[in-house]
Amino acid sequence: MSAKANLERKKRYSRWRAAALISVYVLMGIHIVHWKMYGNTLAPLELNEVLYTLHLGIMTAGFIFMVVTMIGTIIFGRFFCSWACHILALQDFSEWLLNKLHIKPKPIQSRAFILVPIAAMLYLFVWPQVSRMIAGEEMVKLHIQTDSQGWASFITNDFWRNLPSIPITLFTFFVCGFAIIYFLGTRSFCQKVCPYGVIFSITDKLAPGKIKLTGDCNQCGICTAHCSSHIIVHKEIEQFGKVVNSNCLKDLDCVAVCPNNAIKFGFTKPSFFQSFHKLKEHKTYYSFSWVEDALMGIFTFIFVVIFRGLYDSVAFLLAITIAVLLAWFSILFLRLFRAEYVHLGKFTLKQGGKINVLGRYFAGSILVILLFTVHSAFVHFHSYRGDLEYNKIVKKGEGFHASANSKEGKLILKSAKQHLEMAASWGLHTPLSLNRELAAIYLANKDYKNAEKYLDKMLTQNPTDYEARLRLAKILFVSNRENDAVNELQKIANDNLKTVQELKIRSEANLTLGHIEEKNGFGSSAMNNYRQSIKDNPENMEAMLAYGVILNQSGQLAEAEKYLLKCNEVMPGSALIHNNLSAIYIRMNKDNLAINHLSELIRLQPENSQAYYNLGMLFLRAGRSKQAIEYLQTAISIKPDYANAHIGLSKALDSDGKKTESDFHKQKAEELKLIAQHKN
Repeated sequence: MSAKANLERKKRYSRWRAAALISVYVLMGIHIVHWKMYGNTLAPLELNEVLYTLHLGIMTAGFIFMVVTMIGTIIFGRFFCSWACHILALQDFSEWLLNKLHIKPKPIQSRAFILVPIAAMLYLFVWPQVSRMIAGEEMVKLHIQTDSQGWASFITNDFWRNLPSIPITLFTFFVCGFAIIYFLGTRSFCQKVCPYGVIFSITDKLAPGKIKLTGDCNQCGICTAHCSSHIIVHKEIEQFGKVVNSNCLKDLDCVAVCPNNAIKFGFTKPSFFQSFHKLKEHKTYYSFSWVEDALMGIFTFIFVVIFRGLYDSVAFLLAITIAVLLAWFSILFLRLFRAEYVHLGKFTLKQGGKINVLGRYFAGSILVILLFTVHSAFVHFHSYRGDLEYNKIVKKGEGFHASANSKEGKLILKSAKQHLEMAASWGLHTPLSLNRELAAIYLANKDYKNAEKYLDKMLTQNPTDYEARLRLAKILFVSNRENDAVNELQKIANDNLKTVQELKIRSEANLTLGHIEEKNGFGSSAMNNYRQSIKDNPENMEAMLAYGVILNQSGQLAEAEKYLLKCNEVMPGSALIHNNLSAIYIRMNKDNLAINHLSELIRLQPENSQAYYNLGMLFLRAGRSKQAIEYLQTAISIKPDYANAHIGLSKALDSDGKKTESDFHKQKAEELKLIAQHKN
């Protein structure tokens, strides 16, 4: 077959693969559009969703996708990476674009970089299970969740829950695509960063699907020259009769360019451990000395620790990519001071022992990057320590404010505040979580001025953070800025919220609005707010209680009774509930029920003179004068100037035949009324 025919066939294969990879992005776009249109959609088919299954036991669509892909890999080999991975699509596009610019990325061979993705895989997938065993904890149990439980397994209204912001996504595409390809060679993300690639490479060893010898190979090496994964294809074909290297992504470029049609994809015996055998007459040449590789491994680890999670923006794989690039740059920087010749791609930085202008620019750039890295380490350290201290309060299990107000909690909170404020002061950006934690700390300390400042920052960053808006409204309310509070609450109450958590927040907003309306004498509006609060969250007992109380006050006794009885099932120890139920039953002439609730009210509030009075009057109405006398005397002992209690006691004593004592209390009541009139 002619060279021209070979290239034409390669183009045909490449077009099919390009179409497959482009379709991945098209499907992603359709997925996002569906979510935007309908509010709910299938959870992201992201491999990083697997971590929620392994770490927390939450069955996810991403986990099922990973399992199906691994089953396919066990049969067909490592095909997913080259035919369906959006990051490889980005890398191959970067390679194509660089080739159009006549830039040929040179692959970097490093012992340290071989270990990086393996270490990442062990950290993500193995270490959590090992640490759980060491701690004596049970293995996670697989279960299905919904959005209301914090993380939906399959159908979600929070599609973007585990995805970065648009700017970070674009930066990720640049770093994991163009930058790493340009500096470290084609498919370097797959081979030097990706932990999922390690899993697929292990699975590939079990697969019968291989690039195998099917004809006469003359060892021309054309297949090797066109392999973007840097596999010595012709040597592996000669030695093993197939490609055994698990970096083979089955993109079929080697098959397309073979002039003799000597190799094809097909099924044969799995390679198992053959990939560990050395190729005959071939030696691997590394780009770095053992010392340089050791330093590069150390640098990579340090940079990952510094950049992972920085400003809540840098994801793990992006941090590894940045770390690998910076580690390599650091070695080149050190070479400037000890090597005679230093090259960066096709550019010469040092020649004949002299650093040229380009080398000085490179050195200056690296110093700036290292200064930024030191600054990032400082900010990240304080952010991490602040989070650590803050989470001690959150995880105490006593409620945040209860834990924060204990002696130990105050010390922990003080330390958290110092670290978080340091991160906020020195950071180039204050992430949403840091603002949230500082707002919570200031709220716990009743420092409403500073709490308001950080809540305002949160709402600037995310205007749909309804929880922050609710907290801000409550601060404004207690700060006697009622109109401002109402404005914030109405923004929540009038918005079209859908998720369970959002509806709970709107329920709380309507409850607070109801309290404000009731305080200002707008009973009808307050009732509407309470009704909406209950509709949004039927488990909001505080709203149900407020609604029951206002119904009682407006004379809607049957409705009030219904809501208050529901509250009593959940909160049987509430004096307010028993007080209102007793008042309802008194007006309904259900004296026995009223007596029961008044008795419970007295148990909860033994100094409640009104309860003793009401109970005494009920017993008097029932003709049980001795018990009436006992309770009315107790009411007077608690409140000696209680005129109505003296009148009631006078009637009870009179009914019991104690005329003298009855007259005394009757006269006492008249005196108290005169005193009250005189004061008025």
